[in-house]
Amino acid sequence: MAALSRKFALNLMGSFRLLGPEGERIDIASRKGMAMVAMLALAEGGERTRGWLQEKLWGQRDRPQAQGSLRRELTHLRDHLNTGAKPLLICERQTVRLDLSQIDIDALLPKHGVATGEFLEGFDIAGEEGFEDWLREQRSLLVRLSGEASVSPALAAAVPDVQPGFVDRPALAILPFANLTEDTTHDYLCEGLSEDLIDRMSRLRWLPVIARSSSFAFASDRVDLRVIGQKLGAKYVLEGRLKRAGDGLSVAVSLSDAVTGYSLWSHRVALPPDRSQDALDPLVAELVGVLDAQIDYAEQVRARGNRQNRLEYNDLIWRGRWHLNRLTRTDSEMARRLFEQALELEPESPEAIIQQSFALGWSLWARRGGTAEIAEMRQLAHRAIVADPDDGRGHMQAGIAEMWLRQPNRARTLFERAIALNPSLCMAHAQLGGHYNLMGEPAAAIEPLRMAQRLSPNDVHSFYFLNEFAVAHWMLGNWAEAMGHADQSLIRRPAYWYALVIKINALVGGGDVEASRRAYGELMTVKPDFTPQFIDWVPFVDGAWNQRLADGLAVATGEQKPASRRRR
Repeated sequence: MAALSRKFALNLMGSFRLLGPEGERIDIASRKGMAMVAMLALAEGGERTRGWLQEKLWGQRDRPQAQGSLRRELTHLRDHLNTGAKPLLICERQTVRLDLSQIDIDALLPKHGVATGEFLEGFDIAGEEGFEDWLREQRSLLVRLSGEASVSPALAAAVPDVQPGFVDRPALAILPFANLTEDTTHDYLCEGLSEDLIDRMSRLRWLPVIARSSSFAFASDRVDLRVIGQKLGAKYVLEGRLKRAGDGLSVAVSLSDAVTGYSLWSHRVALPPDRSQDALDPLVAELVGVLDAQIDYAEQVRARGNRQNRLEYNDLIWRGRWHLNRLTRTDSEMARRLFEQALELEPESPEAIIQQSFALGWSLWARRGGTAEIAEMRQLAHRAIVADPDDGRGHMQAGIAEMWLRQPNRARTLFERAIALNPSLCMAHAQLGGHYNLMGEPAAAIEPLRMAQRLSPNDVHSFYFLNEFAVAHWMLGNWAEAMGHADQSLIRRPAYWYALVIKINALVGGGDVEASRRAYGELMTVKPDFTPQFIDWVPFVDGAWNQRLADGLAVATGEQKPASRRRR
């Protein structure tokens, strides 16, 4: 009879301790390594994005330094944890995951099995406020889950019941922000920020947001988040705290799963000295963009773990989105099939229509599809607009189709309408920037691309707007900037042929023909089916730009002699 497989054991109550399957102690020398194990252990599905970990553990460093530090820490952790036949720590391009099926975690055991002691007793990481915020939230949550500090029946009965009406859609409740400055004159600021967030988040048509009249009846310091979720029918709860920060003020926000009470994301941002509506608008828009991405990702992870034989409508949508964001042809086809099943269940659903449009659009770009298919995408996007005229995503998709059909004026109108409907729609800003490039107006492309990056710096599609930065700088003759942005795009998506084409042309423009030849070799390695005809598909309004790209490749391959390049 085969022996039962043994598990790792992770003790987080009291001092940090990790034991291997045979009971041997696993010593992790780095405190940030231990912190990362704890953070993954308590994350939903054991998974966090690399960007989230960088923000929490290396928030004081520049992004390239934080990325390098995370890579080194993961290398050390893999050496300690992945010693068996099945890896415990799984590192992917965008995410890091702990295989929770292989590990017992004392903080997640039933109440009677929880070890005594404070969560991560005596543990801190000097200077990393993101980690300290997470640690405080987890300690508070575990106290509430222990039972004694859970909301009293009297208090639970005192708050109003609200008819949810969202079925299984992921509704969000935004609670009134807490003023921790001890200055009551800032109360107006807390309320104003909360209301602005409710208004802006309500423009995300896929995400129901609880009305102010309901969510403002709660204060998270007096009521368990799980009770708030149950009362309001919300799957997610957003809290905010206004604090002093030196001579100024900052806002700390945290997003929690209202079912488990676990913290999903937290962020701190300094308020500008000028606290007028115009000055605060960019800050609110940035928060909305990040929240959109965080809840979107959380729903994809949840749906991916659904193993029911018959998936219902919302699970079909979210599983399809997860596959679509894998950015492979196989996953793209799986996403389209899932969205088709969703449409069969609800033929007039705006969400299913828009997701089908996204899937078709990605496939068209990857395959460089023809005019008839682009027209089909445009038709889907217009169906989505008719189904929900207030959803900016339908207008954005219609704009992309018009751009690919070389109808620039129609495209710009649609992108601007998408942004007016949802100012925090990251990809609408990015597509507007790409539109300016295709129009031959690269200087105008920079600002909307910067806005896209501010709204969602860790977006799964960030490779796109980073390369559009590269395109703009290449068109302007800024060779070094073009190469730098193309390289950043390739870090996120190494097989992105367009970024490699721009890099090759920037190297040729800068006079480094030998480096351009090496880059061309890299292009043929990652994209062996590449031909110069790929360039013809890029829908520049003025075909001279397509020819310049082709000429740059010809120089890199030795088919054409380098010519002197001037800034345009």
